[in-house]
Amino acid sequence: MRTIGRGATQQSSAPYNRRVVLDFIRQQGAASRKDITDMVSLSPQTVANITNDLESIGLIVSRRQKQDKSRGQPPIAFELNPEGGHAIGVSLEPGRVSAARVNLVGDVLERTEVEVDTSQRQSLLAAMLAQVMQLRKGARERLWGVGVALPGPLGKTDISFVGPTAMEGWADLSLLDELREAARLPLFYSVDSVAGALGETLFGVAKSLDNFFYLHLGLGLGGALVTQRSAYRGANGNATEIGHVPVVPGGLACYCGNSGCLERYVSLHALAEALGLRDVQLRSPALLARLEDPHDEAINAWCRQAGERLRDAICMIENMLDPRAIVIGGGAPKALVERLLAAAQPLRRSVRGGVADPEQRLLLSERQGDSSILGAAVLPIYEMLSPRLETVQQDRRPDADVAELLGHRSGGRWGA
Repeated sequence: MRTIGRGATQQSSAPYNRRVVLDFIRQQGAASRKDITDMVSLSPQTVANITNDLESIGLIVSRRQKQDKSRGQPPIAFELNPEGGHAIGVSLEPGRVSAARVNLVGDVLERTEVEVDTSQRQSLLAAMLAQVMQLRKGARERLWGVGVALPGPLGKTDISFVGPTAMEGWADLSLLDELREAARLPLFYSVDSVAGALGETLFGVAKSLDNFFYLHLGLGLGGALVTQRSAYRGANGNATEIGHVPVVPGGLACYCGNSGCLERYVSLHALAEALGLRDVQLRSPALLARLEDPHDEAINAWCRQAGERLRDAICMIENMLDPRAIVIGGGAPKALVERLLAAAQPLRRSVRGGVADPEQRLLLSERQGDSSILGAAVLPIYEMLSPRLETVQQDRRPDADVAELLGHRSGGRWGA
């Protein structure tokens, strides 16, 4: 049996060991002390001390396991305490801001959405702050912070902040500092594809995978490579910007300055263009009904051409990266993604063909439509629930006992 995560034995590694145990409990759903001892290579006494500490501050709860026809007391299993902490996730798209409050096991408890001119700095700040303040009222337990997911790429690149699927004017991210100061909460941010990938890692279909590629299908198209359950970000945080990879020679002009980019064929904006709709109409009940109608020829025609390009993308991803699975998430309606996947069959030959488990080669997010918000909310709690840390906190947690127990650090800011 493969060890899920190996603990360290030195006292200086105690915070890491606690995170290893917490992460193992999260992955398993419920785990006894014997389960933990067997799988994370820590002594029984160390595991007992750690579970006692985690339970004492409310991050885990203990329950007697059901045991049929056996003598003696059944063993105790530990689970994450859903109310052990909350986080607020804010998802930004051109023209729209969505937000939600999420608990420690990934349940979306409350959500809100507003249309706003995202190119107007003060209007956007006011909208985000109003949503955060509204959602924090329901967080009776500790609130870990705010996570913000926004379209990439970030930074001053040749293709940044241009076109209907980009957040124009976002070269300056100081607006997020203003939000942090106004809300008086720790704030983390990332591109939406990385946030969505981390959400799938903690709470989604990739919970048992330490290697996968996440394809974020929303207004635009993004991606993230996850290895050892951490997202690869590249030199400037813009790795796997797959939407702007040219796939059609001499194809449609793209707002990034190239032509034939994948995003011009596989994205919600591409669908809106094909149907003669504005982007804001993509969430209308009328369109959702059309997506459920298998006889809608306009939808079928778009899915056929988009499915061809998706088939190319899947082949490219598999041959370049050899991921254990490709997870498809984002804000696209589930009915649309299912039709796209059907149109992409049969898949092209690749290094994964004949090797990968057919049931796991392509996985559809169970949080389709909510994955951006969930991914954003994951950012403040990812550091706590994952022993493989690349995140650095902007502020120290308000709960000193938890911060000290898990070895949280202060200073800095986590950006994608």
